Amino acid sequence: MTSEKKHIIPPLLDDPYTSDTFTSIWSQHFARGLDTMNCDCFEGISFYKKGRLPVYNNVGATNTKGIHYCVNPSTMPIANDNKVYVIYDVPDFGFRREQIPNGLRLISIPQYEGYICDLANEGSAEGYLTTNLSSRSRSKLRNYGNKLKKKYSVEYQMIWGDVPEKEYDALFEKFHDLLVRRFDEKQIVNNNLDPKEWSFFKDVTLPMMRNKEAGLFVGSVQGNPIAITLLNFSKEHAYDVIRVFDIDFSEYRIGSLSIVEQIDWCIKNNFKVLDFSKGHFDYKEKWSNRSYLLNYHIWYNPKSLISWVFAHLLATKFKLKYWARRQGIHKGLHKIRYKLGHKPK
Repeated sequence: MTSEKKHIIPPLLDDPYTSDTFTSIWSQHFARGLDTMNCDCFEGISFYKKGRLPVYNNVGATNTKGIHYCVNPSTMPIANDNKVYVIYDVPDFGFRREQIPNGLRLISIPQYEGYICDLANEGSAEGYLTTNLSSRSRSKLRNYGNKLKKKYSVEYQMIWGDVPEKEYDALFEKFHDLLVRRFDEKQIVNNNLDPKEWSFFKDVTLPMMRNKEAGLFVGSVQGNPIAITLLNFSKEHAYDVIRVFDIDFSEYRIGSLSIVEQIDWCIKNNFKVLDFSKGHFDYKEKWSNRSYLLNYHIWYNPKSLISWVFAHLLATKFKLKYWARRQGIHKGLHKIRYKLGHKPK
């Protein structure tokens, strides 16, 4: 029997998205020529300002899989400070609400449900499957795996560490090709394939891999990659960033087989969490055993009318986006954008 989904609030932990590697390369791609700043009220994150409005967004913005930060409750903002600080994608275990800096107010707005495989008490992938999947589902997976191995030579490996650039470029090109084919088949837009976003992921992943803050988990047949997942790492936490499989191998459920192998790899390498992060997909709900919320945080100075007005305008905007997302409107928009020519390239 499958276990009931539960919300989880694990201990506060760090993340790879506030590292110098990630933030510096992100700034080169998305905040070039803009000033970045630190604020004494917030520890572990920096901000950038785009345009004339007094709104400062966290470096990394929506390109992270979760930001964890702390505040300094003893700090005091300048009395006439008009600034508004926006911090995207904060897990409900990534900040303690009782820590409020003097003179600032927080508006926290849910945006996404996140999904994780909590592996802390698991000794093997088979144990996790037994706890969280039905016997029928496990039997089907074994049959798919046996069928694939009977016909092909199959290998799974995590590629990270000191990866040669030429090998990395070839693998990332294959990764891109598989994503284009997959979303052409689905006939929807994938934001990761936007040229600017893809360029960022390609530039940031290799140095993170060399620091073992990222890895490419690759499933291959006859030496040809047919399933690739980009993962980021922090302590005992693995973040699923982008995943894809070769649609020519759909009949073998290669996407599901790859998840089993990733769970096995995480357990063997002492990662306690495989985090599918934000966004609802059926596979996330099927494979996870815990869920949580990712929120947008808006900090403002209640003594400043300008700060108060912009904070509440942003809050209204984010609430509308959350409502639209829960209604499934964004999925329809992705399909419309595809039909209008915004196809993966």
